[in-house]
Amino acid sequence: MTDKGRILVLNHRDGADEMLRPTLQGNGYSICGLEGAMPTSEEIHRLAPDLLLLDLDAHRADGVRICSEVKGDSRLAKLPVLLVSREGGKETVYRCLEIGADDYLMHPFDAEELLVKVRSLLRLRRLLEDQEQEKSDLLAILDITNAITSTLDSKKVLFTIVKKISEMIEVTRCSIVRVDPAGNRGVVVASSEDAGVTDLAIDLQKYPEIRKVLNTREVVAINDTQSDDVVAPVREILKEVGVQALLVLPLVMKQNVIGTIILRTARRGRPFEKREIHFCQIVTNAAANALLNAALFENMEMANLDLERLATTDGLTGVYNHRHFYRRLEQEFNRSERYEEPLSLIMIDVDNFKAINDAFGHQVGDRVLRELALLLRKSTRKSDFVARYGGDEFALLLPQTRYPGAQAEVARVCEAIQSHAFEFLKGTRVFATCGIATYPMNGIVTMDDMVQIADRRLYESKASKKRRPTGSQV
Repeated sequence: MTDKGRILVLNHRDGADEMLRPTLQGNGYSICGLEGAMPTSEEIHRLAPDLLLLDLDAHRADGVRICSEVKGDSRLAKLPVLLVSREGGKETVYRCLEIGADDYLMHPFDAEELLVKVRSLLRLRRLLEDQEQEKSDLLAILDITNAITSTLDSKKVLFTIVKKISEMIEVTRCSIVRVDPAGNRGVVVASSEDAGVTDLAIDLQKYPEIRKVLNTREVVAINDTQSDDVVAPVREILKEVGVQALLVLPLVMKQNVIGTIILRTARRGRPFEKREIHFCQIVTNAAANALLNAALFENMEMANLDLERLATTDGLTGVYNHRHFYRRLEQEFNRSERYEEPLSLIMIDVDNFKAINDAFGHQVGDRVLRELALLLRKSTRKSDFVARYGGDEFALLLPQTRYPGAQAEVARVCEAIQSHAFEFLKGTRVFATCGIATYPMNGIVTMDDMVQIADRRLYESKASKKRRPTGSQV
């Protein structure tokens, strides 16, 4: 006979109550009891009954105390208490009812009256438990929904989902696995065991339960991995790791199964409840929407980054462009003025670049400019700013650098350019001329003054080079 509930009976065993236990046991209820003194609430909690049947005639002195302790213990507050007494004990019955006891029986009573009271109280308990569970599920879903709406970081959202599931249905592990369109490769994108697991590749051949979900698009619940044929190929592996039950749900987006939520637990003997499966199905829908929203957001972010890169980067050389150079110069110049810190600007121009174009063609000239830009980035500090000013002219912005530091930088840059072998120039060397402007300096009031002074010094240096052998000095 199916166990309809576990009842803790606290009574003495004289002839008046001999019908209690046989009646209850004969109708499918299991009985537990404690002999001797009245138990504490801790002892009752340990027995985990579904109903407490308290004989006040046997324990009148302690009846009020035990009712008070049970109803005052948050772990037992929902435990139904059924009192049994004789007419002479009405006063104690009333006191217990005021404290929170749920119902009572007065001697004499028959078996049917007892069973009606027991069924009613157990039905009420289950109803209250279902309501509490529904409330808990709704709060968990609310937490997940809040997580989804408060951030578009897919990693955070998905970890919140698996963590909440593992807490709500008491599993040892919950994972979200993304699968490729062909269903050959899986990647664990979130695991309740470790927030750091975000891109762990798995071989789907070792997960027949996932493959079945991919084929059927339906929930797969395996309550005993040692007897279910679905996981027969990996039964020994599951036994070794202690996985005795599995629940796998499809994660569907736009009619395609893009992943699964895998729940793994060592639980055995109790199948996954409909409530648990339903809860997980609601969550999988949230997970699918979270993945979709995050993917759209991340694609938009990437598009924005591409647009920003196009707006700030020189398309030929890959360094910053003329427009972004002035924006950065304004920022650095304002900072130098405010905090009275030095700022140096170096303008660099390739010597005889027209001759290179004429001799080797414009495509080779473009390659020279690209390699020069790469050399400049390698030769300068991370804090320095490299930009293509225009044509064959580059600009270096050196925050917190005085004139001597800028001179040393020019020497390094020119040496790097002069010693570099441009293979496509067939042994022809490239030289550069530089001009420096440093703030604060006489004549510099605005950032435009810096550009004009650096440019003037650049062309003064070029003019002086024409009067001496080819070189690469300022």
